Amino acid sequence: MKIGLAQRRVMRGTAFLSVLWWFCSAAIASDAQTYQTAAAVAVSKLDFERAIQIYSKGLEQQFSLEDRAELLRMRGVTAQLAKRWDQAEADFTAAVEMVGSTDPRAYIGRGFFYHHQGRFELALADYTAGAKLFPDNGAFPNGQGLALVEQGKFKEAINRFDEAIRLDPTSGAFMFGRAEAYNRSDRPQTALDDYDKALALGYLTQDDTYRLRVGVGDAHLKLKNERAAVESLNKAVELSPNSTTALRYRGLAHERAGELDRAYRDYEAVLILNPGDEFAVKRLQRLRSK
Repeated sequence: MKIGLAQRRVMRGTAFLSVLWWFCSAAIASDAQTYQTAAAVAVSKLDFERAIQIYSKGLEQQFSLEDRAELLRMRGVTAQLAKRWDQAEADFTAAVEMVGSTDPRAYIGRGFFYHHQGRFELALADYTAGAKLFPDNGAFPNGQGLALVEQGKFKEAINRFDEAIRLDPTSGAFMFGRAEAYNRSDRPQTALDDYDKALALGYLTQDDTYRLRVGVGDAHLKLKNERAAVESLNKAVELSPNSTTALRYRGLAHERAGELDRAYRDYEAVLILNPGDEFAVKRLQRLRSK
C-alpha cells in the first residue's frame, strides 16, 4: 500500500554547509574564501537574503573562473533554500557553463536542483552528462538511479545503483538508494537485505536514516511481518516525531497486528498534524465501522 509517496520522494534534505569557521564581521576582505565564509555565517542564521547579497558582491570581484563558479554554485544553493527558483536555476546553469567539464559539483548541483523540483528528466540528463565526463564518480549513476526511480523505471534504476555501488562499495547512501528501488518495485525481501547493508556501512544523514526506517517498515508490512514493521517504524517516529508518513505506516502496522487502540492513536496523531488527511480519515472510519 502506498502511503505518502510524495512525502517520501524528496526528502533528501539539503546538506548545505556542515562546518562553519571563525569569521571577523568587521570587514569583508577581497578574496573569494572570505565571501564564502561570510555567506555561510548568514546561512547559519537563516538569513538567506543576506547570504545572496554577499555572494553577489563576491561575483563583482575579479576572481578566478573556478572561484566565480563556486560562488555561483553556492549562491544557487542559497537561492534554492530561499525558494528563489529562477535565480537558483540560473546560477546552477551558469556554473555548469563555466566549469561543468572540469568540476563534478556543477552537474551534481543542478541535477539535485532539478530533482528537488520534480523535473526528473532534466535531473537525469544532468546526471547522465556528468557520468560521461566523470565515469569514476559514483554520485552520477546514483543520481541517475534516483531520477529513474521517480519515473517508475525500476529495472534501469537498479542497474545504475549497481554501477554506483561498484564505484564505491563503502557508500551507505548508494546502497540505500538501491534498497528503495527494490522496495518500490515490490521486492521487499531484497530491499531488506540492502537496507541492512546500508545501515552497516553507515555515514547516512539523519534524514536518510529516518527514511530508511520507514522503508524497512514498509517492506516488512508487504511481507506481513507486522511486529518487525512496528519496531522499525518506532525508530522512524523517534527520529521524526511529526512525520505523518511514519505515523500512517505505523498505524497500519498496528491495525494489521490487531493493536487497534494503538492504530487509533497513530491515525489521530496524523489528523492533529494534518487535519483532513484522507488516509487517516478512511482508516479511522474503517475501524469505527467494525
